[in-house]
Amino acid sequence: MKASVIIPAYNSKERLYNSLLSLNQQECDEEFEVIVADNGSEDGTLSMLESFQADFPLIFTRIKENRGIAYGRNQALRNARGDILIFHDSDMLAAKDLVAKHIKAHENEENLVVCGLFWKRIYSFYYERFEDEHKEQLAKIVDEMPKKDKQKLLNEADIKNGSFLDKSFDLDTDFIDVLKKILDEYGDDLKGYHMPWRFFITNNSSVRRKHVVDLGLFDEGIVRYGFEDYDLGIRLHQAGLTFRLHRDIVSVHQEHPSNCKSVDDIRANIAYMCDKYNNIRSLDVHLAFNGPFPPDMTNGIMTDIHKLLESQKYDMLLNLFLELLHVVKERNIDPDWQKKAPRVTSKNFDLQTVRKLLPKAKKKLGVNDFANALYALVNDLLHVDLR
Repeated sequence: MKASVIIPAYNSKERLYNSLLSLNQQECDEEFEVIVADNGSEDGTLSMLESFQADFPLIFTRIKENRGIAYGRNQALRNARGDILIFHDSDMLAAKDLVAKHIKAHENEENLVVCGLFWKRIYSFYYERFEDEHKEQLAKIVDEMPKKDKQKLLNEADIKNGSFLDKSFDLDTDFIDVLKKILDEYGDDLKGYHMPWRFFITNNSSVRRKHVVDLGLFDEGIVRYGFEDYDLGIRLHQAGLTFRLHRDIVSVHQEHPSNCKSVDDIRANIAYMCDKYNNIRSLDVHLAFNGPFPPDMTNGIMTDIHKLLESQKYDMLLNLFLELLHVVKERNIDPDWQKKAPRVTSKNFDLQTVRKLLPKAKKKLGVNDFANALYALVNDLLHVDLR
């Protein structure tokens, strides 16, 4: 088996049907299978899977209770036989060449992470629970707003002939804008960009199965919405794999009400990730989630950090930087952070030594972005001027 398409599903029967229908249209000479983990769905997902007429080996496993998307993905992964894992969510519509292009991208590439285009969107159904921004966007597209929940907005013929691609649009958010600017700066091969794992979105990405198995699959400790893909991406990056974006590998997200229950999910996951990667060799994680710096400077800071990591004599600077980023995290996610005992004070570190060591590092290694960032954080959080 050349490839396994991994799909977790939870109460998304109608979108999953469309997703499987798009996979039925694949123009691929290599053998591939599709594995669906029904993650405790209560909407008849299992019955749909049992009756779906697939043109590929379709394997599905039923999980009685939803234990998080990482657990669901792992249940699917444990049944996978393919050399290459293609991650594709239940709400994604695959272009006809998606599987073939993912497979081809790994030819003669043993240590590659392939990131497909992930910002295309489409409205295939109307949901009464749509957030206001969805209703506003939909009003611009349709002549008359739908009135019935789960009313179809996309015909099966559009999926079968691929014309759904012409009806899709780019997601317009600050998050996507930042990622597009990074691509403009560093190119689709992301050379020189120190946080390529930010492009590892598991609705359209692939990697050889052996790498995921070697790293212990997805982290099932991540139960709340999101971040399980980032976590695996971070570990793949730390294992030395190369990341590359392929704009020609296209899938389209069927819009639906958000699965994120509240901002508390995001806060909890950020705290989990920062605790998990609480070391100076994972400062990219803390900068990506908490760093109060623009993207260009953030990458420059990481370039400097790699220089500093080459000598242990600079560990004091890096550990101070790490602790201050923890304070930024607490300020960002905890409204009562100021009422609690401070994590870091000016007494926690020998700031006199820092005041002497930092200019030396700046002069010897040219770590200007890091120095400016550390100066700013110490001034802002500890109210000390190191200059």
